[in-house]
Amino acid sequence: MGPRRVIVRLQVRRYFCDRKNCSRKTFVEQVPGLSERHRRSSTGLTGWLRSIELGGRPAARLCRRLRLAAGRTRLLRLLTAPTVPDRAPRVLGVDEFAFRKGCTYGTVLVDVEAGRVVDVLPDRTSETFAAWLTEHPGAEIICRDRATAYTKAVREAAPHALEVADR
Repeated sequence: MGPRRVIVRLQVRRYFCDRKNCSRKTFVEQVPGLSERHRRSSTGLTGWLRSIELGGRPAARLCRRLRLAAGRTRLLRLLTAPTVPDRAPRVLGVDEFAFRKGCTYGTVLVDVEAGRVVDVLPDRTSETFAAWLTEHPGAEIICRDRATAYTKAVREAAPHALEVADR
């Protein structure tokens, strides 16, 4: 259809349940490959939006350029967590980030060689990072900032690893 916007108007049958103890009062017929329960868009559009693999404002800007109807919060909801490998990557990058600036901080773990996120930890404490390192052995080089929590965790959980700290 090119740059034109397409709206599909789909009529489906709605079924009603007569039993008193039924938790769902109505049922709607689904069209395989086109619709899913509680979706307000097609499965094809949802697949396109998931393939963007961005969230927030950058993804919303890209969607506007591609003429896809999606807001930043919808794109954030479509993001899936990366699969956490059993072993840590050979070169592991560690840094903190703000879930909410000034209030809540987390830790992001990155495979430096592959350039992808390995895991996101819910806080920036040494106990959480040390527990992750013991569960996922194999990091030979750990790149970190000069936070004392990360230094303590590396000494406890991976004393053999080479530490590389920025200024």
